[in-house]
Amino acid sequence: MVEKNKDAKIENHKGDEFRMVREVVESLAVALVLAFLFKLFLVELFVIPTGSMAPTLMGFHKDVICTTCGYEFPFSASEEFPEAVGQGRRSEHAVDRPLVLGGTCPQCGFTMYVGKDNTTGKDYRSYPGDRILVSKYNYEFRAPRRWNVTVFRYPGKAQVSYIKRLVGLENETIRIQNGDIFVKKAGENEFHIQRKPSRPLHAMLQLVYDNDYAVPAHHKLGWPTRWGEPVAETDAKTGDVWSVSDDYRSFTTEGRANADMPEEADAAAPDSAVPDSAAPEDGWLVYRHFIPSSHDCWALGQNMPPDDLDAVRPQLITDFNPYNSGLVNNPAEIRRSASDLIIPREVMKDGNVVQEKFCQKDPDTVGLNWVGDLVLSCELTTPASPPSSSPPSPKTVAPRFQARLVKGARTFLCSIDLVTGTATLSIPGVEAFPPVSATTPVRLGRSHRVQFGNLDEQLRLWVDGKEIAFENGAVYDHLCEGGDAVLPRTRSPNRLDLAPAGIHVRGTSATVAHLKLMRDLYYIACDRETRSLTCDLLRPPFYLFGSGGAEQRNARVLSTPELWDAFGKTRVVDFPLEKDQFLLLGDNSARSQDSRLWDEGGIPPYVPRDLLVGEAILVYWPHGLPIPGLPLNWIPNFPQMRFID
Repeated sequence: MVEKNKDAKIENHKGDEFRMVREVVESLAVALVLAFLFKLFLVELFVIPTGSMAPTLMGFHKDVICTTCGYEFPFSASEEFPEAVGQGRRSEHAVDRPLVLGGTCPQCGFTMYVGKDNTTGKDYRSYPGDRILVSKYNYEFRAPRRWNVTVFRYPGKAQVSYIKRLVGLENETIRIQNGDIFVKKAGENEFHIQRKPSRPLHAMLQLVYDNDYAVPAHHKLGWPTRWGEPVAETDAKTGDVWSVSDDYRSFTTEGRANADMPEEADAAAPDSAVPDSAAPEDGWLVYRHFIPSSHDCWALGQNMPPDDLDAVRPQLITDFNPYNSGLVNNPAEIRRSASDLIIPREVMKDGNVVQEKFCQKDPDTVGLNWVGDLVLSCELTTPASPPSSSPPSPKTVAPRFQARLVKGARTFLCSIDLVTGTATLSIPGVEAFPPVSATTPVRLGRSHRVQFGNLDEQLRLWVDGKEIAFENGAVYDHLCEGGDAVLPRTRSPNRLDLAPAGIHVRGTSATVAHLKLMRDLYYIACDRETRSLTCDLLRPPFYLFGSGGAEQRNARVLSTPELWDAFGKTRVVDFPLEKDQFLLLGDNSARSQDSRLWDEGGIPPYVPRDLLVGEAILVYWPHGLPIPGLPLNWIPNFPQMRFID
């Protein structure tokens, strides 16, 4: 009897083991089914292979820290991974493989050499693109929204996924003009400009210059500062109103020198009164877009002043994107190669003459479209009370901060009363735009982050990260339309646009720091017929890679107002959309294969609704940080994990 019970226990134990195995298998099967359903209906994971959405999303790229100014920036390395972007297979032979050997810093203009034999001894490795999380759930319960970053199946090959920004909705005609998006809805006769909400707008803004990366050594050699007083062309320290810190990164005014200036100083001087320096009236701290040439960078890098400092002129701001500035050495490309722009030069290091490779800029990547939609940002710090004037003057004005932006020879002004916090937006000289006012938290005795923008034919203001609401939205597109437009969209820039941003403080001392100038994303108006063009001008005066002296000639075009008659006269393209059709464009407009350009097998320039996958919501894994001493990038890059706007 005892033995029988023992056998029963053994059988029961075997049954328990079988049930445990079965439960594990069932649990795994359920988990797999749930994961499949989760992927099918809720979210899906994707990796970004190309830079068509840069800098919003990164494809294969290199992250470098500029050896001249210390600014960290990425540039494309997709050319090194043709198999990842659907352009064939990468050769295993080093001599046959495309290599990205350099890129241009957007701050100091220096083009870094990042080849294996660079003199820093660093391994400038190429990193894979961002890994993102895409919500499919959103499009099941609501209509797609303009400016959303969207994943979709490519109409010509539905098994391939693309990611772009949705700019055109069904039953609309989309127009691209002067870098902006216009919409004419079904039943309407006129196009209307489309403005971006604050969050996607800030994600799409491109940095023009961050003064926190000024290079004092260059300015001490005589290279002009980007921010300075117009009365001091080469040294901001000699100005009467503003003084600059030793590191050239902040500016201070006592406020007394301009407290008695008449109110007329607020208005823009007519073009006939503007000197060759394009300087506004005294008392303004102005930005000028000084871009060093390859020759200038070489001289400054050797601690020598460039030969022709007196000939250095500010330039127009363009749609330059540093992500596109990579110098690609491709043995299969006969027409052009980075090797033509990389030359050995002898330099002195530690008392010895050594050879290092020096990169010249690629003239094709400088940006060939003028951008006038700008955002000026700074940190304003003021004392608790304004300085007293002795003796008091009847013309003394209340403490006030002003910011100005210039586009197409017109000034756009933001004035903030530092006692009441009232901000007023205006267009001096344009009676059809009555000034609009709103209350802000800006007050004396505090520090505030102030951002003033002229974007999409609207004036906008942010204080400490919060947008200030103005009556009627401070829009002025009605002044840009029609044959008698006050601010026609076809207007060209003039000398005023060589000082496109400025700051003024009256009636109090103040310090401004962390100065940044940003530009709006510029959509290039190209389609199937103009697919190879990256310049919107109907009569472009630029020179490209194969032209001798292209870099110098293009710089002259961008710094000479007499050559700007063609600016403002840009191509216009329209894309009609019907029901369930959407237009999607890349943020990196110059390097995006998007709805504008599809022409394979008659593919129409839109995405049908049934090919929309979902909305990109999160970069959950940007490229990992390298493990010291190992060729691995497994350290989580937490600062670059972000929500996608």
